[in-house]
Amino acid sequence: MIGTEKEISSYLDRFGLREIFSKMHKDDFSLVHIPKGDVICLKGEEMKYMYLIVEGKVKIYAATSEDKRVILRFQKALEIIGDIEFIEDPIVHHTVEAAANCKALKISYETIRRKAGNDPAFLAYLLKVVTRKLLDKTDAATFNLLYPVEVRVASYLLSIANSYEDKSFFHDVTYGSSLTDIADMIGTSYRHLNRVLKKLCMDGIIDRSGGKLFVKDMDALARIAGHNIYE
Repeated sequence: MIGTEKEISSYLDRFGLREIFSKMHKDDFSLVHIPKGDVICLKGEEMKYMYLIVEGKVKIYAATSEDKRVILRFQKALEIIGDIEFIEDPIVHHTVEAAANCKALKISYETIRRKAGNDPAFLAYLLKVVTRKLLDKTDAATFNLLYPVEVRVASYLLSIANSYEDKSFFHDVTYGSSLTDIADMIGTSYRHLNRVLKKLCMDGIIDRSGGKLFVKDMDALARIAGHNIYE
């Protein structure tokens, strides 16, 4: 579904994007709706567009040739997808998936290069964004090495929970992911993840029913996570 010109103008104003993309016109942007679970870009594919996530939340993860995946972070608006590929190489570095229903402003690389490729305001903003992502990636690697699995599980579930309007429902293992997928994402084994989930159930923090996980005590989950290491 494509958004209207009025919606595009509204998002450009809300996030101060007119100043950053001052050489571009609103007609250069299209507003696309990305359903939860859809992959925005897949590692190894060629990227031709930059996406500015203006609503919703995305999940960014690294993947190996054996299809092992490790979560790097969840990111809310405003998140830019395709900035590193625009600068360095159009081949996607990390897979990005919609963790909730999203809206994004979409711009072709060709248009950006032609209209804003030498614009100081745009280049300065791009440098700031890429630097922040480098720091996030370093932090994510450190977290997966240093934090206990229980903290990683709590943080992951909090991030999923905050993707839903109904905060009591934070993950449906029948929707796009299995417990094995989650274990890969947080860098642990299926057995260890299962043990942690069982303990959270015994402590009355979550409930497992019908292939779904439900939160019963969001505050307790937040206390285990401390600060959410994935956001």
